[in-house]
Amino acid sequence: MIHAVSDTNAQDFLSVPDLLEHSQPRPMVPWLWYLLGIILLTSMVGAYWGSNNELASFVLNLLTFLVMVGSLAGLMLIYRRTARLFRREHQQVEAVGELIQLRHWSQAAGLLQQLMSSPMRAAPMRIQALIFLASVQARYHRFAQAIEIHEYLLENVQLDPMTDHGIRLARVIALLHEDRLTDADGALAELRRTDRQRESGGLALVEMYRDIKTGHPSEAIAIFQQRRSAIRQQLGHRLGDAFVLLACAHDMMQQRELAQHAYTQATLLVPAVELHRRYPETAGLAGTYTAADWPLEVSP
Repeated sequence: MIHAVSDTNAQDFLSVPDLLEHSQPRPMVPWLWYLLGIILLTSMVGAYWGSNNELASFVLNLLTFLVMVGSLAGLMLIYRRTARLFRREHQQVEAVGELIQLRHWSQAAGLLQQLMSSPMRAAPMRIQALIFLASVQARYHRFAQAIEIHEYLLENVQLDPMTDHGIRLARVIALLHEDRLTDADGALAELRRTDRQRESGGLALVEMYRDIKTGHPSEAIAIFQQRRSAIRQQLGHRLGDAFVLLACAHDMMQQRELAQHAYTQATLLVPAVELHRRYPETAGLAGTYTAADWPLEVSP
């Protein structure tokens, strides 16, 4: 069952230290070794007591057989139950991802709270849940908590290169939202060193946001023009983020027609209210420029 949580209540919800501690997987009980130990012990007792007594030997052999069959049956039941619980956990994590995609943030938050309040069974599922948790924290503008999760993952988990890159980008965005500009600049420098082999549209987006935050609109425009191809190919619907930052840069330079064109492109891809929530610095555009119309059935 999914429990929803309102935006207001979310401020006292999803405690990162608690969820990090409570969701830590427990070591699996080595049931197979216990079973082998029981069988070995029963065999040794049977060999000792039944060596000179045929009746005792028969009874002990029968007992050994029954213990073995019972233990194997119990082991099969345990593994079936464990597999079912693993499958259920996997489905719950997938459900969180779908809720985030659909922007059902309060339901995603409720399911994460429910899922991570007790030990999780699979470490990979916990890692994915933590990534989703960071996204939910950022949605509620709890960027300090999102940064805490990012840093935990980067310091304690061996991630594949693509996931590592994505988490580092999200961390820089959160640092910029928290106005930790020095830390963000250091994190960007590290990303540039690790990004030499490929042109990252995500990195271009983060650098554009940094330039908007620091009042350098011409640099933001130059980044968009230089990396337009990577931005278009890699960002998917998040291309709207790049366009709204481009619109903000043109507006800061009093280039009204260019700002309107970029704002229209941005709001064709993502609703204006969502873009301004992600980047509060762009909120002033709504009072100056006209957003593209969204059908009511797909509006957030």
